[in-house]
Amino acid sequence: MAHPDDAEILTAGTLFHLKRAGWELGILTMTSGDCGSATHSKEEISRIRHREAETAACFLGAWYGCAGLQDIEIFANAENTRRVVEMMRVFGPHVVITHSPVDYMLDHEETVRLVRAATFAIAIPLYQTRQPAPASAARATPALYYADPVEGIDPSGDRLWPQFYVDIDETLEQKREMLSQHRSQRDWLRAHHGVDEYLNRMTEWAARYGVECGANYAEGFRQHLGHGYPREPVLQDALDSFIKTRK
Repeated sequence: MAHPDDAEILTAGTLFHLKRAGWELGILTMTSGDCGSATHSKEEISRIRHREAETAACFLGAWYGCAGLQDIEIFANAENTRRVVEMMRVFGPHVVITHSPVDYMLDHEETVRLVRAATFAIAIPLYQTRQPAPASAARATPALYYADPVEGIDPSGDRLWPQFYVDIDETLEQKREMLSQHRSQRDWLRAHHGVDEYLNRMTEWAARYGVECGANYAEGFRQHLGHGYPREPVLQDALDSFIKTRK
């Protein structure tokens, strides 16, 4: 994901289901949220948000890494692709979930381009990341999935419908607790976006998606099915009893 707390807002209910099923989980953010404050310096808020992200990942029981990019300056270029491929190779995912290709801000959309390129490159032995002591290439291309955009809408305000939903009624409280570890974000969103009740806003979105699929709360996803990427429904099969479709 692009920033600390994006994984929590968009996918945490699903991640807790996967954790219960025995999956090993990792969260990789492009930045440490260095512009996410109206009071701290870039260095201070980066340290704060990095600690919050680590604490949230620990609550989930997940590995956490940061690619070290800067807010508003996430771009799909060669240097950044090498960084992301290297960190993905360190973790070695079989499934990757990232942002919607169409979202409310370019940091999210550029993250998708980076992750899509990295997911394709991760298993190419001749693709070199030029990092010290580079990790080995992965054995296979991971399955790639896109989460719902923030609020479930595109920049024109139209609903961007998911292919399937995951019922997160059983994991909603864990999702809320994980998101609550990002305490600094509530202050920032209230100052910059006029958004208060950080946890309640996330819960309202999950309830809205639940109405669409006949659940109390849900998260939406689409699978990347283009040439060269796995087309087996890995996530859907793993979460079979929680998968919902649009009503």
